[in-house]
Amino acid sequence: MMKVKSEDMTRWQKAKEVLRIVYTLPFLLASVAGVAFALTVAQEWFIAIIILLDVMVLALFVNFSNDYFDHKSGVDKLRFNYENNPDLHEELIKMFDQKFFWSGNSLDRGIITKSQGKTLMICLAIAAVILSIPILIYGGWIVIALGLIALILAFFYTAPPINLGARGLGELDVFIAFTMIVFFSYFVIIPEFSFTVLFISLAIGLGAMIMRISDSVPGYDAHIAKGEKNIAVRVGLENIIRVESFLAILIYIFISLAAWTEPVFAILFLASPLAIAAINIQRKKDHLRFWRPIPFFLMQTIALELLTVVALILQTLTC
Repeated sequence: MMKVKSEDMTRWQKAKEVLRIVYTLPFLLASVAGVAFALTVAQEWFIAIIILLDVMVLALFVNFSNDYFDHKSGVDKLRFNYENNPDLHEELIKMFDQKFFWSGNSLDRGIITKSQGKTLMICLAIAAVILSIPILIYGGWIVIALGLIALILAFFYTAPPINLGARGLGELDVFIAFTMIVFFSYFVIIPEFSFTVLFISLAIGLGAMIMRISDSVPGYDAHIAKGEKNIAVRVGLENIIRVESFLAILIYIFISLAAWTEPVFAILFLASPLAIAAINIQRKKDHLRFWRPIPFFLMQTIALELLTVVALILQTLTC
């Protein structure tokens, strides 16, 4: 099954490819986890929904701006070129399911033009700012500081001249961003420090970091060709499993700390088999070696976020 040509796509298909809506799910659920913590303390449903919508729009902006600048650098075009290896494209579609498989950058594929892309980024940025107004009114000036940090982390992940991803800081960027999404979705509503929320936020942030590392590894050759030095390039492919294993251990250390403060969060250990499976399946050294763990690390991050909400529901029901 080859890529569907842009002229043969419906508007909905084009929107899914351009906005990568499925890929916003980890962002949104990270915010859901933080908001869920807050709602156990105060029933501020209106501001909670606004926060979720703002994070959703910001996630769309993040994903598309990354695509835009990866298109300009040429790294995605090089990475997702299946013309010389159509069998790999077929195998990846079967592995990931066509609904979730990303066939390549929408700008490289001509689904959207650069001028349309610029307009889209401006519209998403404006929408994020508008949605942040009621949050600012509710939370005060700290929201501006947090919003600016989030925007900088999002935009300069791939945007020049900083381009954090190309300098080996992209994965750290993702860790900080996801940790902030969880913690500050809570803190804006409930301006009180909580170790439990912090530990869960760090666990989810690390989950997203591993997810990002794993997703970037199959593009190893493309990143080297474009002079980009992400973690995979810096440590080498044979050391990636060690890095992922170390970060996975850290995740469950933070979950242990969260469970020490609130035992119900021990339920998050149910996500650990996904990490173990992701690490183990890389030991089979073939051409799909570094593709296989991607959905497992994605599912681990989503599982951590959903299990956090489940734990909070259980905690509320048993109080």
